[in-house]
Amino acid sequence: MSRALRSLPRNVTDTVRVQARLGGELLNVEPTRALTAEPFEDALPIREFFAWPGKRNYEGLWWSSTTKRHTGFESLLERQYLLNADHDSEVVGISSQPLALLWANGSKDADGRTLRDHAPDFFVRLSNGDGRLVDVRRPDKTEAHQFALTRALCDEIGWQYEVFTGLDGQEAHALTWLGGYRIDRYAPSPDVARHLIEAFIPATSLKAGVARAARSSGVQKDLVQANALNMLFTGRLSVDLRQPLTMDSEVGAVVAVAR
Repeated sequence: MSRALRSLPRNVTDTVRVQARLGGELLNVEPTRALTAEPFEDALPIREFFAWPGKRNYEGLWWSSTTKRHTGFESLLERQYLLNADHDSEVVGISSQPLALLWANGSKDADGRTLRDHAPDFFVRLSNGDGRLVDVRRPDKTEAHQFALTRALCDEIGWQYEVFTGLDGQEAHALTWLGGYRIDRYAPSPDVARHLIEAFIPATSLKAGVARAARSSGVQKDLVQANALNMLFTGRLSVDLRQPLTMDSEVGAVVAVAR
């Protein structure tokens, strides 16, 4: 099986190359629409994650309720992106450091500096089958020319492209709290899930819906509440996360979403 690279190779050709670790092999190809059929959501990180004493970025592993596996991150902002992607019902697969883009020999940015390579932070697979490359940067650290090249390459391949700069403060706070209920121990049984969906049609307060589902299912209210919070995170119930989340928040059922 191919190993993660400590450093990316230099491209001495006149065309862009795409490198990825897929199916136990190191893929090294020109970007074409044929790449849309490759399962990049299962790609292993193309390069090693580096850590050293005094490093300012916080890194670790995020357990995803979407993929049921860990995904690496290299900063708290990247972890926030994973939290948001895990909550997004359109996302069905995700991988970190999924590939390397080796720019053509002689590529330069707007200031004339040589551009050698770029490793986007994430690849996500969407429920409609589309792929999306994602770069995560603070708003004051965006790399306009590098990102423009990446977006153009995604257009050529047939992928979407996103630069994630962070969630609104209130939304981040609410989603971080809900994220604690994403794990399987809080997931409802099919019977309780059905009672919860029925309890929030039409939309009602979180407190009222939980009480109604607990009565109709015969399950302890505290457990039903945890199940409801799990369903809010996974998208089977909906709430406006731009507003403070309380037991009085209006919650509705999202019947069409299945995770």
